[in-house]
Amino acid sequence: MMAPEMVARRFARNALVAVVMALVLLACGGTGPYVWVDSLPSSASGGGDVLIADGDTLNIRVFNQEPLSTKERVRADGRISIPVIGEVAARGKRPAQLAAEIQDRLKDIVKVPSVMVSFEAGAELKVSVVGEVRNAGVFPLDHGANVLHALAAAGGLTDYADGDKVFVVRKSLPQRVRFRYTDLRSADAKSIAFQLAAGDVVVVE
Repeated sequence: MMAPEMVARRFARNALVAVVMALVLLACGGTGPYVWVDSLPSSASGGGDVLIADGDTLNIRVFNQEPLSTKERVRADGRISIPVIGEVAARGKRPAQLAAEIQDRLKDIVKVPSVMVSFEAGAELKVSVVGEVRNAGVFPLDHGANVLHALAAAGGLTDYADGDKVFVVRKSLPQRVRFRYTDLRSADAKSIAFQLAAGDVVVVE
């Protein structure tokens, strides 16, 4: 007989999965038709679309200005502190966008400043994986993770999964993005180049 605490943990996990599934069904209803990943423009497939989040560690380099260069962790208020110029809002911005803002603020201090911002280390992003996978749930993944990484975290596909019906639901995209599992496994360039973002939901039918 299963111990009461094990029953409680299993119930909590099943409740979480049920909630995620309900949200996915609602989301899918509003996303309209799907689009195959190989039809997406490169700007929509991740990569340069990765946004800075709380907990990310940023490497800020000011060319030929070592005292102004720094490594900063984004605080819970979404801000970082830069030498000389002080507080800067970082959350929700692309690295290139933040670099341009820092550059602009340095113009009164440095003649023709050149700034580069990159991720030193990222906070884990959380992605939901539901449907015909062995262990549905919400999984922490590294920045740069793709759909195959998410499926691996969920234990892979079940025997009942349709490998041609793997979808990603993302709030910022008007349509679901469709993948073939065989393309992911064979390292198809477009399929593996699609980087997941925090809040994405991977659905396997």
